[in-house]
Amino acid sequence: SWGDCIPFKIGQLKKQIVPKTVERNFEREYGKLQQLEEQTQRLQKDMMKSTDADLAMSKSAVKISLDLLSNPVCEQDQDLLNMVTALNTTMKRMDAFNQEKVNQIPKTVIEPLKEFGSVFPSLNMPFQGHDVRWLSWGS
Repeated sequence: SWGDCIPFKIGQLKKQIVPKTVERNFEREYGKLQQLEEQTQRLQKDMMKSTDADLAMSKSAVKISLDLLSNPVCEQDQDLLNMVTALNTTMKRMDAFNQEKVNQIPKTVIEPLKEFGSVFPSLNMPFQGHDVRWLSWGS
């Protein structure tokens, strides 16, 4: 008879229950993924701000050294003029090196972070579906 071939009767199907430990592990891992996504976005923004600050700082240092050079006190004291001239030369070199560093940051940090961050939407999709399944199990 057909009843003997079916290992269960209609109405005997039960929803699969996920152990609490599996659910907690899932929630913990999903939390880690969300935290990594947020930190990646924050790091990207902070690097852009840092780049702007680096440029502003080195430009200010050059301006300060130029202002010192044009100060009348330097014209009166040759030793002071020599020190300020050396400072100005150093600040200009620092600005050039800083500009070179800042020019490399998009290729070496910001673009790789954007690329890394682009995986999060696809990683989040299964988790979002999983959340829906959790809700449907409870109903």
